Amino acid sequence: MFQKIMVAFDGSASSNIALQQATDLACLMQSELHLFGVIVNSGGMAIGQAAGAEDVLGREGEAIRARLAAVSESLRAEGLKVVIEAVEGQPAEAIAYYARQIKTDLLVIGHILQFSLGHWLQGSVAKALLRELPCSILVAK
Repeated sequence: MFQKIMVAFDGSASSNIALQQATDLACLMQSELHLFGVIVNSGGMAIGQAAGAEDVLGREGEAIRARLAAVSESLRAEGLKVVIEAVEGQPAEAIAYYARQIKTDLLVIGHILQFSLGHWLQGSVAKALLRELPCSILVAK
């Protein structure tokens, strides 16, 4: 049913839940699993980068890529076909672009419980993805 399963992953608790559910489905269906990370380049990250004291985006990018590499290595050891990708951008836009690019059948994302000012200003990533994508979306809780 699902040949390509994509999971938005950043190492957070909610993305770990999404990863587990995506991995279970990929094992059951012998699907290709795409782990996708977004290095957020807005809000506090952009302010920190503009201050110029250190490479905030570079450091965050390295951390996300390292998490993706570690997780993919263990999943490949279990026999799964895993593809990893990390890009800089806005989460909803970057996730939607990559999902369309690889023609994913299922996108799995974590559910974030707390409400933040950024959420209020930018809207829900899940809601934006529901509007944008033609594929099924699983919001893991």
